[in-house]
Amino acid sequence: MKKTTTLQSDYSKSSFFNDGKQIFCNSPHLSMEFTQFGAFIMKYNNRQQPVTIFLHEFIMKIVEEKGERHINLENICVKKTLHQKTQQLGLRLSKNGQFIEFFGEIMELWKIIKKFVIQTDFQLKYKLGQKLGEGYSSSVFKAFKIINGQKVAVKIIDKSLVQRNNASERQYLINEIAVLRQINHNNLLKLHEIFECDDNIYIVSELLEGGNLKNSLFKFRFSEQETIILMETLFQSLNYLHERNIFHQDIKFDNILLKDQQDLTSACIINFGKSEIISQKLFSSKNLNCSDQTTVTQYFRKKDILALGIVIYSIFSKKQYQETQMLDELLMKNYENMGDLEFLELKPSLLQFFQIFFTQKGRIQMDSIKCSDILNLDVFNLTNTRRTSKIQGVPHQINNDFRRTSRFAPRNSQKDHQLITNFQRNLKLPTIQDSLDYKINQNSSYSPQTEKCISSRIYDEQASSLRPRYSLLKKCLSPNI
Repeated sequence: MKKTTTLQSDYSKSSFFNDGKQIFCNSPHLSMEFTQFGAFIMKYNNRQQPVTIFLHEFIMKIVEEKGERHINLENICVKKTLHQKTQQLGLRLSKNGQFIEFFGEIMELWKIIKKFVIQTDFQLKYKLGQKLGEGYSSSVFKAFKIINGQKVAVKIIDKSLVQRNNASERQYLINEIAVLRQINHNNLLKLHEIFECDDNIYIVSELLEGGNLKNSLFKFRFSEQETIILMETLFQSLNYLHERNIFHQDIKFDNILLKDQQDLTSACIINFGKSEIISQKLFSSKNLNCSDQTTVTQYFRKKDILALGIVIYSIFSKKQYQETQMLDELLMKNYENMGDLEFLELKPSLLQFFQIFFTQKGRIQMDSIKCSDILNLDVFNLTNTRRTSKIQGVPHQINNDFRRTSRFAPRNSQKDHQLITNFQRNLKLPTIQDSLDYKINQNSSYSPQTEKCISSRIYDEQASSLRPRYSLLKKCLSPNI
């Protein structure tokens, strides 16, 4: 008996992200600047017609003969499809049971919209690896893209634990996705794409292989200068969020990861579930006036800055604090346990930085301070250098000229001489069978007279062994090694 196949029902109607609205939305604000992406064939309600597509972030504008329409691409279900007659590749957008299809050169369009839409074919695109961590309703895995082996991080959310009656967990998920779609910064987690199936939601993002910041601080001894670079990196990323009216509200050690565990400039802030996104629409809906808006914004900004200050203070004091309790006390202006600032032996510019956060003198300033104000402090105006990676070989500050070219040239300092000596000991050269009565002292200086003596000894050997030995020693004595 021949098996019959049926088309899969439209997933958009049962999607976790379905808000019950229609596929087309109202016209956005007239001041939006759209980017043209070219001509496509649109198929809608069994009718085909040529259209031109424009994009502004997640808003798609479709220009046709009769006028124009708009689609909000956020959380709309998407899958790739083929035209029945021309076999041309296209995209099918569906929402709340309605769908529309576009055929044409879709690859550039797809690169722009894929982080705003919801896909359903995760198992065909990614292969899961080791588990990296877990929370109440989610787990994080290392994964690989099947087509090219690219390493990513995948956060898998159990839909049964994030039901619509659990308002807080659902709101955390919506907040995190909304923030990740808006940000694009080297020190903030980057979103790739989102998938959904019957049981789970998959958030595919950048893989931060350096691990937790706290672990690296205990594993490696970073200098004060390197820690200041970390401070500047984190305040720059926080300033990026605040400029877009996004406030993290949950900054702590656990939410700061590294791309490279030895590079503090690779620190990234993650976990935006508790973030607050301030918009004019929010305030108009709550009937708040301008002064109320300023007060709320200042409070959120102050909370983020204080939380990051606590993290940095913990690094310098080498103490672990109850971050939430300490933040609450600072916000209530009754924290009185910062008398050990004077015992940290900090430079004046660093001491000035912490006085703003943790002393009575800086409390008034904290009420209106911004990340841009902090970045202008003297502590960040110093010339800082990054840590040299171990895999780069000889440190760049070592002078590779192992011998003085002139007796009038200054000698290396004792520290540089020790570094050069250690480097020479690590050189592995083949043993030369010396039949003469005297041997070269390993600790003798590489002066021109020494090189001449060695050369005269080599010329006494047979011609067959002349070239390899002489070239090897010449390379060792060369200033360009």
